[in-house]
Amino acid sequence: MMFLYIYIVILLEMPAAVLGVTVNQTPKVLIKGEGKTVYLPCKVTDLGSSDYIHWYQMKDGEAPSRLLYISQSGSVARDTNNPQANDFTVETSKLYDLKLRNTQKSHAAVYFCAYWDSTHNKKVFGSGTRLYVTDQGKDKPKPPTLTGYLPSKKDEGKSAKQTLVCHASGMFPELVKFEWKINNAGTLTDVSDGDVVEQKNESPVVTVTSMLIVDKNKAQNDNYQCTVIHEGNPDGTQTLEMKKEKSKPSMEPKAADQDPVTCPPTEVPTTDQISGDSEQIPSMFLFVYAYGVLLMKNGLFFCVVSIFLLKRKAERKDKSSET
Repeated sequence: MMFLYIYIVILLEMPAAVLGVTVNQTPKVLIKGEGKTVYLPCKVTDLGSSDYIHWYQMKDGEAPSRLLYISQSGSVARDTNNPQANDFTVETSKLYDLKLRNTQKSHAAVYFCAYWDSTHNKKVFGSGTRLYVTDQGKDKPKPPTLTGYLPSKKDEGKSAKQTLVCHASGMFPELVKFEWKINNAGTLTDVSDGDVVEQKNESPVVTVTSMLIVDKNKAQNDNYQCTVIHEGNPDGTQTLEMKKEKSKPSMEPKAADQDPVTCPPTEVPTTDQISGDSEQIPSMFLFVYAYGVLLMKNGLFFCVVSIFLLKRKAERKDKSSET
């Protein structure tokens, strides 16, 4: 089981496509309240008639456990080793999607769909979907107000790094998840060369802040998209384009160091983009916190590598003394 766990982790970022067969899992995160119904999608193409799709459940701190497997004809076989296997059903209209009624906290986990590649004698996994389960309570879910901040012009020449900020506030329940993507001529790709730091403030209202720290040149030239995932949103997600607008000539004076402000029409949920001075960001210590976390990560990595090298050196000494 531990080998299977390591195998899945290695394959998480690999495209699940072999000899024309593709396994696609989107979205990566789902948030649902207790008692609600949730669908776990798995889109499969070019699967052979004799092949199966397998579903695995991996809870935090545990090895993955198979729930069931589905044939192309729609027959389902549940794994008796997983006590929650009977909680899940398969929709006939969406052959390989899982359906979970009466979602409970115990169902929170990462779910993987996979198939057996007989040509290469290995199992190929999708990227996985993490399910978060929140307390439902009596109140209806309320979507967050999403606000974005572009880097301050005052700080553009002072650092090799720039920070883009996304705030989610006023939501119920309070659990939200962020995703950052680069928008290149309408094509969205995951941010792979930036650092993301998140922080939750509870006063005066609950606000969850996600900060993307990227190279200064990329921050100035690339367009980014911040997406917040919350069960109160109509389709589960809410998106804000972090885009610098080119200023137009104007005879009217404007505040110094202030970029144009992009305010979409008022809707529920609300999104707003603000460009300009860092004083507009509610708390400056967020930036200090972000860079502090990055320094700690680098220091931890250095310590781990140093310990590994010292152990290797000691082992070589022992072997040379034995010979």
